[in-house]
Formats: sequence, C-alpha cells, structure tokens
Amino acid sequence: MGKEKGNDGKLSFDEFKAYFIDGVLNSEEMHELFRTIDSNNTDNLNIEEICEYFSQHLGEYENVLAALEDLNISILKAMDKTKKDYQGSCNLEQFVTRFLLKETVNQLQSLQNSLECAMETTEEQTRQER
Repeated sequence: MGKEKGNDGKLSFDEFKAYFIDGVLNSEEMHELFRTIDSNNTDNLNIEEICEYFSQHLGEYENVLAALEDLNISILKAMDKTKKDYQGSCNLEQFVTRFLLKETVNQLQSLQNSLECAMETTEEQTRQER
C-alpha cells in the first residue's frame, strides 16, 4: 500500500477511502467498513488490522495468493540463476533461456488478461445492480 501521508504506517479514514474507493461502496459504507476494520478504535488503521480483516475473507483466494507468492519466489530464483549463468552459457543454452523467459512472460500475461476480464465482469455486474 504505502500511500499513507504521514509515513507512520497508519491510514486515516481519508487515506483509506482514497486507496480503497472503487465506486461500489458509498462514503457511509466506506466509513462503516473503516470502523469495522479499526479494531483498536484509534481512527487510524495499521497494517495488522487491515491484514486481519482481509484474512478473514480470503476464502478460495487464500490458495491463489499462496500460489502467487510461491510463483514469485520461483521466478526470482530463476532470474537470479539466469543473471549468474547467462553470460557464460553457450548459444543454445542462451536460446533456451530466452525461450523460457518469453514463455513465462506469455503465461503471466495470459493470467493477467484472465484476471482483468474477471475484474471487468464484476465491475459490470456491480454497475447493473446499482
């Protein structure tokens, strides 16, 4: 997130609203959500409160986010190995590395496209309900 103005690691309601507003919840509903998340009743949210709230609502996304975290670690390890080994590799090995990088990018872009489509669909359904 990192959008808090005071860099104190806490979000005021205005900062929370600016970050989370998506056109679905009105200002009153956003304030109610803020108060629900603010379990310490400080009128500021810390990262622990935000994580606690959303972790209770993960459902199937818990598996998705865990898999993405594992994927990120795997990609970083592969990038580190590529950085170390690429220059010393023969042409064929460099070709294979470039192919694998390109295929990884294609797979990630395909995943991103699917997620963007799902977001657009849920936004459209929300607009129709309002």
